Amino acid sequence: MANGENDFQELYKETLKKMDDLTDKQKQILQAALELFSSQGFSETSSAQIAERAGVAVGSVYQRFQNKQALLVAVLTPLLTQALPQAVDEFGTAAFQHSFDDVESFVDAIVPDRLKFIDKNYAALKLMADQIIVDDQGVINQLKAAFTNQMSTNVVPNIKRLQKAGKMVDLPEDYIIQFLFTAILGYFGKRLLNMPVNVTDEIKHITAFLTNGLMKH
Repeated sequence: MANGENDFQELYKETLKKMDDLTDKQKQILQAALELFSSQGFSETSSAQIAERAGVAVGSVYQRFQNKQALLVAVLTPLLTQALPQAVDEFGTAAFQHSFDDVESFVDAIVPDRLKFIDKNYAALKLMADQIIVDDQGVINQLKAAFTNQMSTNVVPNIKRLQKAGKMVDLPEDYIIQFLFTAILGYFGKRLLNMPVNVTDEIKHITAFLTNGLMKH
């Protein structure tokens, strides 16, 4: 995994650099707000804390962003529309540089990487899960497009190849993808529910479960 892909904060910083409609001060405010909203929660973060982290005057925080809710939307928009799709794209490029000879190596290319990604970036991912406006179809469609593109470009060809070689169960591709990512999202769900989890154990058990379930016996 590339370091940038594995760390939302760095990826977000790179995304902000490309946004020409923001001043350097506004970019500092958004970066500081993401760090604080993620680490201590939206409601627990004050404008004074954001200003101090960004190195600006308190009055500067709401010169462009009318209130804290508007600031949250401004923080999440590049995260959801640019940083997250880029993370999905970078994962696909890095994980599927070559084809896989068996189900175990295929599953092993996906599960450990995605669980470690969730583990490292849990705070930012939780912020999105807590605050995303679910009826914003523009954001949802963009994320869906990024995910669908990676599945069709990288995952589906490997599924077809393994099925043709008689190594993977003959199930429709969309069901196999569903099984893979439902298991991964289950780990995120455990984190959201504050259930005791160990990422190393989760990787081991989920990988073994999926490998056994997808392998053609």
